[in-house]
Amino acid sequence: MKRFSHNNRRGLTLTELLVVMLIIGLLATIAVPVYVTRMEDARVRVARGECREIAMAEEQCALIHGYYVPFQVLDDKAEIDGITSTGDAIDLEPFSNIYLINPLIPPLFQFGSQSLLSDNNQRIRNIREHWQGPFLNPQRVYTSNADAKDPNFENNPLVRLDFPLDPWGEAYRFYSPLGLIGSSSSQRTDIGLNINFSDGLLTNNDDRNFPRYAVVSWGRDNTSELVVGIFNRDDVVYLFGTPGVESTFGLRDY
Repeated sequence: MKRFSHNNRRGLTLTELLVVMLIIGLLATIAVPVYVTRMEDARVRVARGECREIAMAEEQCALIHGYYVPFQVLDDKAEIDGITSTGDAIDLEPFSNIYLINPLIPPLFQFGSQSLLSDNNQRIRNIREHWQGPFLNPQRVYTSNADAKDPNFENNPLVRLDFPLDPWGEAYRFYSPLGLIGSSSSQRTDIGLNINFSDGLLTNNDDRNFPRYAVVSWGRDNTSELVVGIFNRDDVVYLFGTPGVESTFGLRDY
């Protein structure tokens, strides 16, 4: 007798392959946008937390020293008596370029008459001589070809371009009710950062008119649509600085 074996295994037909590929394509079409959206949502949440952290660092600095300072000063270390300062210490800041902001005086009344970190009145000398920072440890911006292993690396003035960066790699912006804070902060950061980008100078070169001081991230495109009344979902604004009023996110408050 002949013995017959039946092999029930067979390959997929072209139609079945096409159906499988169609299903995979449909799933990818649905899943990829959801994934991208979730990633953007995560970045927005990080930006919200970091805006709050920067604002609280400014409030702590003002509570101890009486002034708001440019963001890149918030991570400075104190000078140690009898020891030559190295690294990003408060006494190594370019004093002539650092403007201070008095949180108890309306910005309009300080406009054009701000104190400098280089001033020699006792109150400001105390900032330099009794600095209590760092108040913040931001992700650092540094633009130079210097060797980070060089012992003199941190004494390079460019190292103090340590602006806190948002999750999209742009520098957080500092606003007063007058406008952007910083001599050259109206420039896009991809043009290049410099010492004056966030030097603390109160300006009126912006029309966003926040009701209080604000830490701001303009999201992926680094552009605000406030001027035309349209809000991007990734724009983050954290308001702070009014005595007796709790600091809060204020994007929808004006």
